[in-house]
Amino acid sequence: MIEQKKRFEDFLKEQNLEGIPQMMGKFEHYHQLLSNTNRMVNLVSRNLAVDRYWTQHFLDSLLALECLDLAGKTVLDFGSGGGIPGIPLKLASPNFSLVMLDSVQKKAHAMQEFVEALGLADCSVVSARLEDYAFTARRPSFDLVICRAVALEERYLAPLRRLLKPSGMAVFYKAQKLSDLEGLNYSILLETSDPDLGQRRIVAIKQRDLMKR
Repeated sequence: MIEQKKRFEDFLKEQNLEGIPQMMGKFEHYHQLLSNTNRMVNLVSRNLAVDRYWTQHFLDSLLALECLDLAGKTVLDFGSGGGIPGIPLKLASPNFSLVMLDSVQKKAHAMQEFVEALGLADCSVVSARLEDYAFTARRPSFDLVICRAVALEERYLAPLRRLLKPSGMAVFYKAQKLSDLEGLNYSILLETSDPDLGQRRIVAIKQRDLMKR
């Protein structure tokens, strides 16, 4: 077993998750789908060796499980790209409702193929800009909006408020820089330093706080 894959499996065991052998089989399938499709559609950086998907994408995505309980929640993955972090979270903790949103049609089409190939239940894909999706006639209402590779621009604040339940919050994966969160009331749910990932933070902003002070 390659080192990165072994590190990922060890992480799953540390989380005390059930059915890890079966889960690893699904992650292996997803790894194959992602690496093959990425040759044709730019879903994740092509400068990253595919072996490192295990830590840089899969393990990193699952850091949120250390500070969030997703069970029974409605979750929007905004700017999902190749299904990250939504698909890894769904594979590890399947008992929540997931919508993956990306404005690029090719990426959305690839994610839909992943959802079908992996047999993910209660999981859908939407190709739209956040601003357009938030103001559709029958808008959904989410407990969580998760953003891994998206800077929080001011134009996103009103759509995020509209999409979240009053009790909901937006959750951001961050490294060292938090400059896009300046002027906002946020809390750090998790802060860790990882040998493969470097410094990582999971940052949350409540629905009512998604406005500049």
